[in-house]
Amino acid sequence: MTAKENTSDKALTEQRPRAINTGVLITVSMAFLTAASILLMMYQANLALHLRIDASEVWSDYQVRIIKSTTEEDPNLRAQYSEEQDVLRQHALELKQAALNARQVVKRSAYATVLLLLATAVAFLSLLKRGSLSVGPARSGGSAA
Repeated sequence: MTAKENTSDKALTEQRPRAINTGVLITVSMAFLTAASILLMMYQANLALHLRIDASEVWSDYQVRIIKSTTEEDPNLRAQYSEEQDVLRQHALELKQAALNARQVVKRSAYATVLLLLATAVAFLSLLKRGSLSVGPARSGGSAA
């Protein structure tokens, strides 16, 4: 074997991946959990927005029924509009409350996501400080003989 082949064999053995330690696994798991919590928060924000839109639509329909009942001269239609008003008003209030609850869930989810993101960053920085995770070019393990 020539010296060139011998040094390339040493370079290959130095570049073999080491066994993944527990700190790296925990950090990677926390990163995946953070990504999942961000996706969940986005879903919850979208749901809260849709609930607010639905509540606005039902509330506007309720307002239309009020106008129809005041302008209607037929007593039968006026009574029908009044009954529809009550049902729409109750449904609009339920949707409005659901939208408020969903907004609170989004706020709590955002706080949890930020805390999880900070914990992941701290775990990553501790790995860097301990030297379990190297950033940059590979270091040589020993002296050449």
